[in-house]
Amino acid sequence: MNTQFEQFQFITTATENLNHVEVARKACEAGVKWIQYRNKDASQKIMWQEALQLKAVCKEFNARLIINDNPNLAFEAVADGVHLGKEDVSVEESRNLIGDKFIIGASCNNIDDIIRAQYDGANYVGLGPFRFTNTKSNLNPVLDKIGFEKVMSDYAKRKLSIPVYAIGGVMDTDVAYLLSIGIYGVAVSSALIHSADMKSSVQNFNAQIQQEKTITS
Repeated sequence: MNTQFEQFQFITTATENLNHVEVARKACEAGVKWIQYRNKDASQKIMWQEALQLKAVCKEFNARLIINDNPNLAFEAVADGVHLGKEDVSVEESRNLIGDKFIIGASCNNIDDIIRAQYDGANYVGLGPFRFTNTKSNLNPVLDKIGFEKVMSDYAKRKLSIPVYAIGGVMDTDVAYLLSIGIYGVAVSSALIHSADMKSSVQNFNAQIQQEKTITS
């Protein structure tokens, strides 16, 4: 398993008061080291402007920047990588576009998706949704605990190695359970955006991750 990757990811969502860049800066100030920029509604011009600003923010805080859906934007903005949805350009096509130096993540909803992502050369996958969430439209079927356990059991049986991140309504109280069934890390959005104290929330997520790593090591 690729342990060079941070086990805690934050996915940007704009709020009534903060845009994607401002939300990402708050997250970085709180200690986040992996930012995924996901803006489904903006024009290409706005996304380009925000991507460049996010690149500067992530550089300031020594954080990774992953661009959602758009390998060309990831390449042009010199981000660290791209995250692809199931309806986006394929992992193979993205790799041909942006090269081997970029991280490529892929959204997955079942074991076949994960097998395909690993075979095609993705660096990690996001498995979900774990539970219903309002931060993303057109959700794949919710997996919940039963679905996650089935997928990760098949993952172990097939001796897969690609890091799997749980996504979709994940809370800090889910971390111990998720890591115990073989999940590598978690990706969250609303859990931080709607927290009263983002820094404390980040610290709590990271503490839960470290505690579970200590138990299983």
